[in-house]
Amino acid sequence: MTYKQVLYFIGESLTLTRYPNRKIAILKKIQTGSVDWLAIVKEGSNQMVIPALYLNLKQAELLGDLPEGLACYLEEITELNRARNKALLLQVTDLTLLLGKHQITPLFLKGIAHLVDGLYQDVGERMIGDIDFLVAENQLEKIVGILRVAGYHNLLENEILEKPRHYSRLVHKDYIASVEIHWDVLEQHHKHNLTFETLYKTKRKVGDFYVPSYPHLALHNMLNAQVNDHSYRRGIILVRQLYDCFLLTFKPEVLSALKRYKYDYFLKKIYLNWLMKLFKPEHFKWSSNFFINSLMLRYLINTDPKINRIAYFIWRIYNYPRQLILAISNKNKRVAYLKALSKPGWFLKHLKSYQSKYKY
Repeated sequence: MTYKQVLYFIGESLTLTRYPNRKIAILKKIQTGSVDWLAIVKEGSNQMVIPALYLNLKQAELLGDLPEGLACYLEEITELNRARNKALLLQVTDLTLLLGKHQITPLFLKGIAHLVDGLYQDVGERMIGDIDFLVAENQLEKIVGILRVAGYHNLLENEILEKPRHYSRLVHKDYIASVEIHWDVLEQHHKHNLTFETLYKTKRKVGDFYVPSYPHLALHNMLNAQVNDHSYRRGIILVRQLYDCFLLTFKPEVLSALKRYKYDYFLKKIYLNWLMKLFKPEHFKWSSNFFINSLMLRYLINTDPKINRIAYFIWRIYNYPRQLILAISNKNKRVAYLKALSKPGWFLKHLKSYQSKYKY
């Protein structure tokens, strides 16, 4: 299977719960032996969608058609992720109670917001790294102090954030996930498109938690992938984020909000057209054109390992003078760099980081 075929098979499989009628087409591909399961599992792991893939195949009763041992392997990963997500929910509950004692209401974002909101068919479906929540910038110092007293500490000493929109990650020995406290959700040049005030004004209460409105969850999903995660700039296909957006589009207000969004035209067009290509939604259509399709080609080209390594190297080299210029004008960044550079072994560690290039 080509990379494109692998990607499209994963995308089609992730729609089985929503579109059960697609089982026949997928079963035919499996029975003809045209599915390269090693490639599927490898890419599914890189994209962090193995639990979602397993649960959709299970819902369609296709596990029995998988190669021997594969269903058990996928089930084991899903069970581990389910246990982790249950621990995350307990941590989110404790954070909410802790901050609530100080009259602070955290607004949970991204994967953890989707999880507490019940977006997924199973608590183990979404793989989640950090717990992200949004607060007013003038509350940041107070919140960091509260968390430190409660036993949280910085994950990385002198962590340098390229374009600060959240505090350095905090961890606790008794909890499973790091915590990111946001005061902005987008990088500097885009943050006016989705501000703290806008998100907080339309927040929803789900149980004991607060999350953004559905339209804002979808807009943040799209802009976070395209801008913060550099999907648009580097030509990266982020299936996990696109799958979240696909699920959110079943909320009627989300589709109308996406259509109304007038900023970042190319970012929006390319992201939603990838959603169309991967999942082929039956409940809505999104127009495309030759120019947009041409721009999308580089996403597939960049998946070639050699091209990806070259692009990654260029990206790193480009960042050195860029970060130097930013450090000149930003005191906090300048101090953080000087501390990092004076730390023994930092240069060797930095050089070794080239060995673990981004993989998607």
